Amino acid sequence: MFFCSIGLSLLSIAIFHPLLSAQDKAAKTAINEYVFIQRGEIPIILSAPHGGTSELPGVPERKGEGMKTGGAGFFAGRDSGTEELAHAVSAEIEKRFGKKPYMVVSRTHRKYLDPNRPPEIAYEDEDAKPAYDLYHGTLTEYCKEVTKKHRTGMLLDLHGQGAKRDTVFRGTRNGTTIKHLRDTFGEEAFTGPRSLFSMLDQRGWLVHPKPFSEKEESGFTGGHIVGTYGTYGSISGTVIDAYQLEFGAEYRVEGQRSKTATQLADAVVEYTNMYLKVTPAKKAAATAKKIRVAVFLDKGVSPIEKLIDVLESSDKLEFKYLKAEEIRAGALSNFDVLIHPGGTGGGQGKALGDDGREKVRQFVRDGKGLLRICAGAYLATCDYSWSLNLLDAKVLDRAHWNRGNGYVPMSLSPVGQEFFGAVKPLQDIHYRQGPLLAPANNPDIPDYEELGKYVGEVAENGAPTGVMPGTTAIARGTFEKGRVFCFSPHPEKTVGLEKYVLEAIDWLSEEH
Repeated sequence: MFFCSIGLSLLSIAIFHPLLSAQDKAAKTAINEYVFIQRGEIPIILSAPHGGTSELPGVPERKGEGMKTGGAGFFAGRDSGTEELAHAVSAEIEKRFGKKPYMVVSRTHRKYLDPNRPPEIAYEDEDAKPAYDLYHGTLTEYCKEVTKKHRTGMLLDLHGQGAKRDTVFRGTRNGTTIKHLRDTFGEEAFTGPRSLFSMLDQRGWLVHPKPFSEKEESGFTGGHIVGTYGTYGSISGTVIDAYQLEFGAEYRVEGQRSKTATQLADAVVEYTNMYLKVTPAKKAAATAKKIRVAVFLDKGVSPIEKLIDVLESSDKLEFKYLKAEEIRAGALSNFDVLIHPGGTGGGQGKALGDDGREKVRQFVRDGKGLLRICAGAYLATCDYSWSLNLLDAKVLDRAHWNRGNGYVPMSLSPVGQEFFGAVKPLQDIHYRQGPLLAPANNPDIPDYEELGKYVGEVAENGAPTGVMPGTTAIARGTFEKGRVFCFSPHPEKTVGLEKYVLEAIDWLSEEH
């Protein structure tokens, strides 16, 4: 049979490798009759498992033996118009961002294969397995790629329902498939006026549930796809918020699909502006100039793979590593922001030497930005012989700097909440022996602004308890013409908070 002769390994080669033999190209053409895939450039993934019309050669229709009919059980009808709707939504999203979303769309009729079921009930003939594996193998790859490149993303799984022609049902397993969104931005991001379904409601859609905090409709709460790929699902290492959208016929018939796609794409733009920080095409063109970032990489710096992953995820900046001798030689004149990462503050400060530290101070005096993370935050203070004296801060309990590692509750100030776009003030953040900051009251340096403070603690290796809570976790300040931003903890090592680093870089590079 056709699928037996191809085999999954050949399908994978045909889809993902650009140099194809004639036989491989034929295999690619054949399999694309059954699964459409599109690698994207932005953290939005579209899935449509039930709109296909193609037969699978040699594969008999499913009978659903041993499965209940209706509900979440056996059903072999297609969701008409959803394949076409997925392509229309993709085109509208691309118009707005100038970049494509990711797509995985089944072209196979559901009577042969149901990608929205676990494999043991998705097909009844092994010759359908390669198409199923391609669908889910591609979704897995795309979710991992989006997480690596963008730290998080959204998946929209498009379906059709016949219960109410004029209604679109939300399916998130009552909020469990968007756990990252809720943990990071609070329940308002799920049930309030800034939620995705509120944005659709505001565009005249009849949505359910409404109020948005009510339970989702039984039978439409979200299937295998959103349950698998939604935040903290079974795909290890991914951070995706997944929504199942069940469209009534009035939204997916030929005469209405264009309007549906346009309004959904508009809502996606609004959503991503708030929660994913994706820049629409017009705005991107206006801010095309790259932020030039220098990353200090010399003695006193620990491994910084996570930080580099975050920097590489942004198309707004370009970065280069700098050694202490290059800073002393004047290389900072080519950059807008300098980052001192984790490691040891003393090691980095001594590596710079007196001349290097003065070059950094002059860099900030001249109007540039300085980002300090963990050890780098020690370096920014006024407390040590090797300090830069750029932030009006001292370090509490210096004797117990080695107080341990772990996740610590941190509370964002109102300014911090607004700055990071976080609805929820309380965040758990990765801590690794960063400084416990407090005002130094140095009359020669402007007071810093606290964006976040610790409300929990790590107190190991003999460190006393009760010292860490209330100390500053995130601070920003000015120094003559320039700006300084300090993280005592590690947002770049905290799932869901990595973008805090990019927000800080944006602020440091602004004209002021």
